[in-house]
Amino acid sequence: MLLVLFPDTFLSLHLLLLLLMQGVSRAIKITKLEVPKSVAVGDSGVLKCEWVDEGDHVYTLKWYQGIDEFYRWTPLETPEIKTFPIEHFTVDPRASRRGHVFIQNVTVNAGGSYRCEVSGEAPYFKTSFGTGYMTVVDLPDSVPSINTKDREPYKLHQEVVITCTSRDAQPAPTLSFYLNQQPWEGEEQVVVNSSSGLQTAIKTIRIEVLPSLAEGGVLQVKCVAAHPDLYWESNERNFSVDLPEFYHHRPPSSASQGVLPYSGETSSCCCSLVLITLTVFTAGVLLR
Repeated sequence: MLLVLFPDTFLSLHLLLLLLMQGVSRAIKITKLEVPKSVAVGDSGVLKCEWVDEGDHVYTLKWYQGIDEFYRWTPLETPEIKTFPIEHFTVDPRASRRGHVFIQNVTVNAGGSYRCEVSGEAPYFKTSFGTGYMTVVDLPDSVPSINTKDREPYKLHQEVVITCTSRDAQPAPTLSFYLNQQPWEGEEQVVVNSSSGLQTAIKTIRIEVLPSLAEGGVLQVKCVAAHPDLYWESNERNFSVDLPEFYHHRPPSSASQGVLPYSGETSSCCCSLVLITLTVFTAGVLLR
């Protein structure tokens, strides 16, 4: 079968090819998308979306939380910025510009996926998009508490159970124990309040009261509750230990201070070695 193409057909195909090539070369590409990793309830944050227009121009830029649009920037319209009501935060249009959006008064439900969508002009309306994820933290209302059911003063070699508790957060912070400024491992659990959904973190340590933990008759306990880059609170408590009289009058361990113990016998020995060395040296000089 012979296909005959007329000049008008060649012209139409040529124009179509040019349009297709032009459409391929004209595009918008998102080069930077930043969403805060963690924000506390009631705080604010900045969403950033930047792009390069490779031969195309921006028709509109939109920000979504999940499927809900809350911000639109259309440079050829007046006003350029439009915001749409959303339950979980508010947008400050005066502090927002182009792809940078200032959100404030965030709630726990503001956490989740955020999407920036940039579209080019007609006739192609080519679109580029990027996503990021934000966690919103409901911080504890108070510092962590340190508690024990064991009565003071403790006895040497007594087993003691101490707990650290951080209440009413979402999600619960990470707890860390320190005994005499040294990290101490323990068992951690999280309890969820069925009515509020808030979480309580509890960490428990079981220790034997050794002399090395109770110098001066005091056991120093510290608990830290933390969310990375967002929250850090601590509490400290000293527990009394009933030490035998011997431990109260015993001098601090010299070895632990990096100093050798002093004794008169050692001093005499050192002096004798010095005298012997000087005598040998003098004798050698006289014999020359």
